[in-house]
Amino acid sequence: MSGHITTEPDHILVPRKPNIIREMIRSKEAYGFILIPLILLIVFSLIPMLYGFFMSFTNWNGLQSPKYIGIENYTNILQSKDFHKALMNTVKFSIVSLAAGMGVALILALGIDKLTRLQNFFKVTYFIPVITPMVVVSLVWSLIYNEKGLLNYFIGVMGIEPVGWLTDKKIAMYSIIFTSVWQGMGFSMIIFLAALQKIPEHLYEAAKIDGAGGFKSFWNVTFPGLKDTFAFLLIYGVIGAFNVFDQIYVMTAGGPVKSTETIVFQIFTNFRYLKLGYTSALSYIFLFMLLIISLIQFKLIYKKEE
Repeated sequence: MSGHITTEPDHILVPRKPNIIREMIRSKEAYGFILIPLILLIVFSLIPMLYGFFMSFTNWNGLQSPKYIGIENYTNILQSKDFHKALMNTVKFSIVSLAAGMGVALILALGIDKLTRLQNFFKVTYFIPVITPMVVVSLVWSLIYNEKGLLNYFIGVMGIEPVGWLTDKKIAMYSIIFTSVWQGMGFSMIIFLAALQKIPEHLYEAAKIDGAGGFKSFWNVTFPGLKDTFAFLLIYGVIGAFNVFDQIYVMTAGGPVKSTETIVFQIFTNFRYLKLGYTSALSYIFLFMLLIISLIQFKLIYKKEE
C-alpha cells in the first residue's frame, strides 16, 4: 500500500498593493527637485498670468484703483482699426518672412551639401548673423537703409533716385522682413543641411536609374525626406514671427503711419502709456491666437503622420 504525501507551502506570497504614501516617501528626493521649480513657476508665471487676466476686465492705469468694466477692453480691441492693421501687419510679416527665409535657407543648404570643400567655412559664415543680437543687426541695417546710407549710394551710382527704405510706408515692412530673413536664414540652413545629409544616397541612385532628372529627384526623394524638417521650422518660425519686436522697435518704431506696427509692438505701446487693463486684454487675445495657430499646426502634422 502506497500513500501520497503532499506538502503545502507555509505561506503564499501575495503581491502587495502599491502604497501611494510609501512611494511618495521613497521618492521624496525627486519631489524635492520638482517642488522648487514648481513654486517658482507658480509665483512668477501662473499668478501673474491670472492677475493679468483679472486686470483685463478693468480700466487699471497703474496709478488708480482698478475698476471692473466687463468685456469692454475686449470689444474695443476687436473693433479697433489699429488692431486690425497691426494684425494684418503681423500676418504679412509672418507669411513673407517664413516663405522667403525657408526658401533661401533650403537653396543655400542644397548648394552647400554638394560642396566637397569649404563646407564648414560657409556654415560658420552664414551662422554668424544668427548668433548676433537682433538689436545689433537692426542698427547696422538701419545705417545701410538710411537716406544717405550704403544702399542708396550704390543705387545712386546706377542713376536711380534714393529710396526711403524705412520711411516709405509701402516699402518699410519689406525692408524689415529682408533684415529678419538675413539674420535668421543661417539657422534654417543648418537644420535643412542636417536633414539633407540623413537622406540615404541609394535613393538618389535608384531615382537616377529610373531616369529621374534633377527636379524629379528633388521632388520624389529630397522633398519627402525634408517634410519633418519643414514642419519643425514652420512651428518654430510662426511663433517667432508673431513675436517680432526688436527690429521694428529699432528700425521704424512702428512707423511710418503704423505701417510696420505689429500686435506685440502695439502691446508695448499701450503698456508704455499705462493702459494696463487694455494691454492685458490685448495680450490675452494675442495668446489665444497663438494657441489656436499652434493647435492647428500640431493637428495637421499628426494627421499627416497617421
